[in-house]
Amino acid sequence: MRVGARIVKTGIAITIALFIAQLLKMPSPVFAGIAATFAIKPTIYRSYRSIIDQVQGNLIGALLAVIFVMAFGNHFLVVGLGSVLIIILMLKLKLDDTVGLALVTMIVIMETPSDNFLQTAGIRFTTLFIGIFSSFLVNLIFLPPKYEARLYVRLTHVTEELLKFIRIAARQEADYQLLKEELPGIKERVYKVEQLYTLFKEEKIYGKSNRIERQRKVVLYKEMVAILNLS
Repeated sequence: MRVGARIVKTGIAITIALFIAQLLKMPSPVFAGIAATFAIKPTIYRSYRSIIDQVQGNLIGALLAVIFVMAFGNHFLVVGLGSVLIIILMLKLKLDDTVGLALVTMIVIMETPSDNFLQTAGIRFTTLFIGIFSSFLVNLIFLPPKYEARLYVRLTHVTEELLKFIRIAARQEADYQLLKEELPGIKERVYKVEQLYTLFKEEKIYGKSNRIERQRKVVLYKEMVAILNLS
């Protein structure tokens, strides 16, 4: 089993989140570790977008939790009803990826003891935010993704494989049934190439000269992927 960079970064993010929460003497540092698992993304751009969405989801979950507890208490039926409303609201706001964290935030805060409720809820909210920030920091600093080499290798490999099948078919030497069975597998590999291209395109480059060179590569790879699909 291959251990990818994302797996390693998730472990680092959880470790940092727990360390910061314990350093700040948060009463429940485990919540920071839980939140850290939600924000690790495959590109820095997606990580940036994720932290914005996660903060919004965290805030919405916290606010609704406080409103529900103040109005109806924290009976398990109230928690269940709040969960349904959170999901509906997040989907309406097109924050689908943050539903999980919003639910965690709501449940964590609604299960806060009634004594000093607002203070304890604020501490738990802050603890969750530490986890989100830790993941963003890890995505930004540790093992930044480099998708160009992987894209080139996979694109070359799939193109060579397709050309082999085209040559065989052109010579009428192929078993049609065998080619038909192979086609779904080839389409799956082409789809993975398209995913890698999307991740490569999202990588941010700083510096004018580097940015111009990067834009040229993005256009070039776009045409290569288009030709691959036509093939």
